[in-house]
Amino acid sequence: MAISHEDRKGHFLPAFLVAILVASVILPTVSAVDTDGDGTDDASDDCPYAAGTSTIDKVGCPDRDGDGTSDWADSWTSTNPNFQKEFSIPQNYDFNDADYSPDGEWVATADENGYLRVWNASTGVNDRSVVAYSGGDVGSVSWSGDGRYIGVTGDDDTVKLYHASNLTDIHGSISADVGGGDFTYDIDLSEDGSMAAIAIGRSGWGGTNGVVRVIDTSNANVLQNLNPGSEDRFHSVDFGPNGELAIGTVGDAYVVDTTDWSTIQSISSPTGTVNSIAWSHDGEYISVCEGYDQNSGNSKLRMYETSTWTNSWTKIGSTSCYGTDFSPDSTQVIFGMGWYNSDGATALIFDVASGQSIDSFSQPRPGGCTSTGNGNNCGQNNGVSWSPTGMNIAQAFGRNDEGFYIWFANIDPDQDGWNTTDQGDGKVDQFPDEPTQWNDTDNDGFGDNPEPAFQPDACILTWGNSTEDRFGCPDADGDGWSDEGDLWPSDPEQWADMDMDGYGDNYLYDVDNQQYHINQRGDAFPNDPTQWNDTDGDGYGDNFANNSWLNIRPMEWPGELVTGATSVDVFPLDRTQWADSDGDWVGDEQASSRPDGCPNAWGDSQFDRLGCPDSDGDGWSDPTPGWPTLSPCNDGADAFPNDPTQWCDDDGDGFGSNQSGNNADDCPGDSGTSTEDRLGCPDRDGDGYSNAGDPFPDDSTQWEDRDGDNRGDNPDGNNPDQFPDDASQWEDSDGDGRGDNPGGNNGDRFPADPTQWDDTDGDGYGDNQDGNEPDVCPESYGTSNNPLTRGCPDTDADGVTDPLDAFPNDPFQWADSDGDGYGDENIPGGDDCPDVYGEATMNNYQGCPDADGDGYADDDDTFPNDGTQWEDSDGDGYGDNYTWVNKTIEDEENPGNLITIREQNGDAFPDTVSQWSDMDGDGVGDNPEGAIPDAFPLRTSQSRDADGDGFGDNFTGYQNDDCRNEWGNSTIDRYGCRDDDGDGVSNINDPCQWDPSISAGIRGQVTCLITEDPTLNQNTGDGEVDSTSGGSDTGMLVLGGVAALMLTLIFVAMISKQIAGRKSAKRRAEERMVNMAMEDEELRRQEWIDYYVGQGDLEKARELGWTGPEQVPVWQQYEQQRVEEERASMPGMIDLDNL
Repeated sequence: MAISHEDRKGHFLPAFLVAILVASVILPTVSAVDTDGDGTDDASDDCPYAAGTSTIDKVGCPDRDGDGTSDWADSWTSTNPNFQKEFSIPQNYDFNDADYSPDGEWVATADENGYLRVWNASTGVNDRSVVAYSGGDVGSVSWSGDGRYIGVTGDDDTVKLYHASNLTDIHGSISADVGGGDFTYDIDLSEDGSMAAIAIGRSGWGGTNGVVRVIDTSNANVLQNLNPGSEDRFHSVDFGPNGELAIGTVGDAYVVDTTDWSTIQSISSPTGTVNSIAWSHDGEYISVCEGYDQNSGNSKLRMYETSTWTNSWTKIGSTSCYGTDFSPDSTQVIFGMGWYNSDGATALIFDVASGQSIDSFSQPRPGGCTSTGNGNNCGQNNGVSWSPTGMNIAQAFGRNDEGFYIWFANIDPDQDGWNTTDQGDGKVDQFPDEPTQWNDTDNDGFGDNPEPAFQPDACILTWGNSTEDRFGCPDADGDGWSDEGDLWPSDPEQWADMDMDGYGDNYLYDVDNQQYHINQRGDAFPNDPTQWNDTDGDGYGDNFANNSWLNIRPMEWPGELVTGATSVDVFPLDRTQWADSDGDWVGDEQASSRPDGCPNAWGDSQFDRLGCPDSDGDGWSDPTPGWPTLSPCNDGADAFPNDPTQWCDDDGDGFGSNQSGNNADDCPGDSGTSTEDRLGCPDRDGDGYSNAGDPFPDDSTQWEDRDGDNRGDNPDGNNPDQFPDDASQWEDSDGDGRGDNPGGNNGDRFPADPTQWDDTDGDGYGDNQDGNEPDVCPESYGTSNNPLTRGCPDTDADGVTDPLDAFPNDPFQWADSDGDGYGDENIPGGDDCPDVYGEATMNNYQGCPDADGDGYADDDDTFPNDGTQWEDSDGDGYGDNYTWVNKTIEDEENPGNLITIREQNGDAFPDTVSQWSDMDGDGVGDNPEGAIPDAFPLRTSQSRDADGDGFGDNFTGYQNDDCRNEWGNSTIDRYGCRDDDGDGVSNINDPCQWDPSISAGIRGQVTCLITEDPTLNQNTGDGEVDSTSGGSDTGMLVLGGVAALMLTLIFVAMISKQIAGRKSAKRRAEERMVNMAMEDEELRRQEWIDYYVGQGDLEKARELGWTGPEQVPVWQQYEQQRVEEERASMPGMIDLDNL
């Protein structure tokens, strides 16, 4: 832990006394040491290396004002410091930073050789040094506010803390590493020395985002890693006097409360990198030192007020700013600038409150620092530090002119021997910039020294502010004139009256919007007692002496009647006029905008000139030798002095230019003699009509052309117009009333033939049928000269003119004997029946009769009277042109439902002779006797019925047959399966196959009233023979008859079966055809059956007709076996073919 000078004296007092006693014994002849020669032994001298007389806060330290308080505690800043270089320690390596100790006795520096050095601030001698970073840079240095510690940054991502008293390392290298590519830019120690803040950024554009790391100086522990605004590069830090921390980044600045680490303020106005940031010692300001911004082409030096956080002022720098610090009294601020242009190698000092420049000092500036890159040999301020006394500034300099420098304030800038502050001699220069004055007894700002000294005080012992008649005397009204020399000591506007007219000589006034003097005070004519006001400011007074003017002058004119008044302004409200010799109230001054044209002759003319005689009273003056009439006459006299309605004759032709006057000139700018259409306009042919109004300005016999066709209307003149009101006609050679211009109105196409005039088709033959050679085709161009077809065209050039050509646009046809529109010539497209009218067009039969109008000739039309049909390919009597219209009818099988059928025309099967109708549109013919007939002609979804039971074979169609190969009549559980008892439920699902009264239940669990085929138990009924009632012969006869009957029935059955066999063969042949057509459908059905059986879905397989072994129960297998046995027991059928 470092110990201050004061602490060190108290702490080691016993040891010190012992040392004195020992010394007095051992070395009784040795005298005390006084290194700085100020009369205070080093043992007692708080500043042993700096001479001084202070006794209050420190002993033997500098005390320029001799008030007993050392300069360190009695800081002072000059308003005109005129800083000069006091100590120079030039080196061949860069000094990167500098910082004064809190007592101002020492300066710590950081350099690129890795050294931390401490210098005596009074002598510039290096007192102690340490290698902080061997082989590396020491970038930034900070002295703690309590004087105990010095902190430095290195270029290896570490910082170090030293005891300021002996530069011993406290904690060794302290890590400031936050990741790759980071760099420690700045360090600052708090006022109480308890914390160190480290600004960590990036060494380039890449790497880890930086932070501001705050550590505890007592143990080097990290207190906080700050990242306000989520920034990535931090360049500068500074603790405020109240513990706040100011932080500078790239384009932003922040203030953080170190008690809770919250961000107090964000400042976004910086545009460049904030290389340095500083708090004022009173805590009221923050200065921001920015680097060069490429976008704006400059750097910014900014001042912020901490009470409102407003940017109170900003200065523009030509180069980067690298360091900033405040004077100890917080009234001034310094900015250390870089190496380029006007601010290169310079330190700038400004007034904190106003931003006004106070001072600047520079190192060498070769070439004005205007070169770029390595061609610029200027150096740069890497760090600046203001001493606690305010008298000195330490400067760390690099790049060129490298070194450490201390500058001091020159406190006697006017070199009159009097300092700006008391330096112990009791003398203070009250006029530091004026060498002829230094004392001001009455403190009124005027020196006591008499002339020729600057502004000598005429009333040395009396405060005063007079400056006009004498300096420094009382001036109650503050007009600059002392009260003794002021005639109006209470009127700040007046003080003297040369002409004694009661008006002060200081003439004052306000100016209104017409530039008149208003609110006039004082005397405009200080040497003329008859005049004092000059309202128009022309130098002539408003007062007048002529009593007659009282009845003439307007009441609003300024001025008073003053006997003998001189310099009278006749026109007090016209600054350009003031005299009137002829009394016509028009001013004599010719330089005015309204001068009197005849200043010696009364007149009332107004227009051409003012104030001249005007005989006719029209405002234009009479001509005079020096003022004649002019052409143009804007500036001339009255051309008609006796005619009040005319005054100007611009063209000099004797006609006045005023259009509302007598005989006004219609061409006032062009001399002329016209009198008929207009007056005074040019008339070359002399016919009285002006050139502009005469269509024939060079022909005196013509002057009018009403229709504008360039032919005169005068029938007796040259080239008269026979049609004066028709611009398109002017001559009629043949006298037929039509003009010769064929393109004009009613133009004559035949100007030499009075019987013809129109030619509508333009073929050279007139339209008038009563005229010569009339056009037979007046609306069609033609070249025929045949009287019967004159002027008619032959459009198709077939040698027959259009009127005679039945086909005027067809060069291959011209005659149409039957008038049916088809030419008689036997060529393709010609009439195939030239002598019979016809309209047939189809099958290459043109022009033949077509009774039904279907385009087919009757001879070629199978249906000549049916316009919808013409051909029957299969010869079934139905035309091939098959058309239909859908029609909705009631479904008779399902009352209440509707079905759609076709209303047909033509043959639905034009190539099948046995089919022609397809009402349901399913592509299967309706004719039951035809080929492959539709078993369901009204059902689109069904067409085949293999077993003939009335249920269709299409398993996806209407009432599809579940037993396609077996006749059946079931309708309830399934369609088309055997239903022996006719109750609607198929034998498959009927528990009582022969009992129509029972159709529901489980077979074997319900009681059936009929259990077998009833037809098998029928007896003979009434034919039975009672053996007890007759003889045996009769019974035998009966039995014989029955046997004969049975044989007959069997014979008939065999014959019927044989016949049925033939029909069945035919039917089977037809079925084979159907089956062939349905083969694909059957294959698809079987595939689906196989799929459902494979999936175990037997119910769906059965719906598609599948029957497995388990489908037929034992009882049904027995029935089937019995039926087969019965069939086998029947007699064989007789072969009828062999009978």
